[in-house]
Amino acid sequence: MTLEEFVNKKQRVWSELNELLNRVKSGNVSVLSVNELDGLGYLYRRITSDLAIARRDFPNDRVVRYLNDLAARTHACIYQTQPLKKNAFRDFFLFGFPQLFRENLILIGTSLLLFAIAFVTAYWVVWVNPEFGETLVPAQLAETIKRGEMWTDIPEVRRSIAASFIMTNNIRVAFLAFAFGITFTIGTVYVLLINGTLLGAVGGLCHVHGLALPLWSFVSPHGYIELTVIFIAGGAGLKMGYALINPKFSTRKRALADACRDAVRLIGGCVLLLVVAGIIEGFVSPSSLPSLVKLLFGAVSGVALYNYLFLAQSQSPVPSQSSSASGEAQGSDRIGINAMD
Repeated sequence: MTLEEFVNKKQRVWSELNELLNRVKSGNVSVLSVNELDGLGYLYRRITSDLAIARRDFPNDRVVRYLNDLAARTHACIYQTQPLKKNAFRDFFLFGFPQLFRENLILIGTSLLLFAIAFVTAYWVVWVNPEFGETLVPAQLAETIKRGEMWTDIPEVRRSIAASFIMTNNIRVAFLAFAFGITFTIGTVYVLLINGTLLGAVGGLCHVHGLALPLWSFVSPHGYIELTVIFIAGGAGLKMGYALINPKFSTRKRALADACRDAVRLIGGCVLLLVVAGIIEGFVSPSSLPSLVKLLFGAVSGVALYNYLFLAQSQSPVPSQSSSASGEAQGSDRIGINAMD
């Protein structure tokens, strides 16, 4: 079939769909009758089929872009975001965020791996060569560690201010790891490697100067939450960057928009976790509690966090993507039957 024959044969369907979409530009599908809604579902199936054929047979022709835009507009019309429901935020944190975490576990795991490689490498380098390691740590901090002192002794009267500062700083790091994903993942990888290197260098230098226990007893209470948040934010950034690198069957703009929806929701969940981590880091981590108690506190917080992320109910009040797709497919079948001539 030639391009001209293809266009002439399909033009009527495309025009009919375009007319329906023009009537619901505001997103209010209530202007359509029941039969027109049935027809919209049927036409959406037709247009996606035509798009697949056009991509196969006429990949370089502008008809592919036209059909892609038409399919995207129809998809946005049919699968509109539902209005914000009562308890939506609570349901998201109880169900949606842990489920989203599990759905993006590969990217989050990649983020963890990048950070871990930088951490282990820097720790080992500083342990073997402390003089070189001092160049990886800010000068004032390195001098404090060399004197055998900890920088983490925050006076009690300043802990509320410190908690606020720490919380803001953690949110900034997480946001950078997320936002720099737009650079085709390069910025996100850089943020993960830099933070992993810094923590590894500090850990190695503390180990050399006999401060390993004070350091890790300080880091433990908040560290499980804080580092996990950085890994999640890094995974969100990698998700956006990968969408730009490999948009698959969509345009880069469309692929990025789809990836951003999940990435932004991941960051939304991270903010609450960072608030918790900042409070712990401001009040518990620098407290006079015994080191063993702090280490146990951190272990308990880590177990609680990962129980929440991995074992929270996956059956959210909002239908999951897979269940929605299944229901939509069944609905589309009914639409197709009703709309068929």
